[in-house]
Amino acid sequence: MVRIPGRPPREERGDPLRRAGARRREGPSLPPRIPGGIRVTGNAPGGDFRFRDAAELLDRGADEGAYSAAVLLVGAGDEVLLERSAGYARAASLFDVASVTKPLTAALFFVLSQEGSLSPEGPAGAILPFTAPDPRVAEIRLSHLLSHASGLPAWRPLYEKVLEAEKEAGRTLFGTSEGHDRIVSEILSMPLSYAPGQAWEYSDLGYILLGRAIEVAGFHSLDRLLAKHVTGPLGMRDTCYLPISALSECETGQVVPTGFSRVRGREKEGEVDDENAAAMGGVAGHAGVFSTARDLFRFARELGRARRGEGRLLSRPSATAMTTRVPAPAGCPRTLGLDTPTPAEGGTSQAGERVPGNVVGHLGYTGCSLWIDLDREISVVLLTNRVVHGSDNRKLSALRPRIHDAVWGRLGP
Repeated sequence: MVRIPGRPPREERGDPLRRAGARRREGPSLPPRIPGGIRVTGNAPGGDFRFRDAAELLDRGADEGAYSAAVLLVGAGDEVLLERSAGYARAASLFDVASVTKPLTAALFFVLSQEGSLSPEGPAGAILPFTAPDPRVAEIRLSHLLSHASGLPAWRPLYEKVLEAEKEAGRTLFGTSEGHDRIVSEILSMPLSYAPGQAWEYSDLGYILLGRAIEVAGFHSLDRLLAKHVTGPLGMRDTCYLPISALSECETGQVVPTGFSRVRGREKEGEVDDENAAAMGGVAGHAGVFSTARDLFRFARELGRARRGEGRLLSRPSATAMTTRVPAPAGCPRTLGLDTPTPAEGGTSQAGERVPGNVVGHLGYTGCSLWIDLDREISVVLLTNRVVHGSDNRKLSALRPRIHDAVWGRLGP
């Protein structure tokens, strides 16, 4: 595993596109066509000069401490128009994508639903043994978990419950199957914040339960099911949960660090940033996946193809459900697995002010994002490690919309 330090030395900085070329010559050249049906345009590795502003902003983020490593990929159809790295990243660097795990979990859910193992409208209680003294849990549908409308809270530091149980048991539970089961049990016993389907609140806890429901229905662990049904068929060779024997299953060895964990007392290199996911062994429905920009582009392409009825693993109805806002609750910006651009504090979406009208995607806490223009089948993948400078580092929030606007503005109406 190659460690990526904090920042590149000053002498390595300069013109962003020229510097990108210098770094790329150190590694293997990219082929004109790669597995997964993706075509690489002649100028993709060096940077399409239409995206010069985006490249400069990407480098500025590394210089100014928004992150120490970043990759930006822009694709149209099956073609990669731009693939740029900044800081200590390479194009093939492996990032902890945090909540960008959720769309992959949703895709896995729909693959199993196509096989008859699960149904979006099926009651969650038919699979999951809820113990909460709240009769409303019987109303939770799996679609509510997918769309963040289950009534479950957004987040709780459940890893603390695992650490408390460790002290009582006198043995390690954090990062084990017992830690996994303890967190799932805690969520199943929680009272709801609102009636299912009557409101929405973005919920990590709902996706933890969704991941567990998938494991029960699929008779295997989530990491194995994802590899078998999603990443394997799509040729996403560099996408996996870590650790598992880990890098032997992912082809790249350059894992981007995400900083120091006070809970674990060590630097996080090749292990998930999210403490709840870490307590569960690194494999969960809400977080835990590591991936590359190229692999997430492959995933975006599957959604585009499937919407036309040409998907390799998703049916057209499944892709439509994943890319269409749910009709209820009113005002919910979520689909069954993805998000749509909505203004954040300050009135600007993280997808930018110039974002097209029919766009879906997802953000990840570590500083990663994926946005897909469904009408033009344009994909924008931005992977960073903003948390390497501390979880309170907010510099990316101001920079990311500008990077996206520099991309959208060059792609025309």
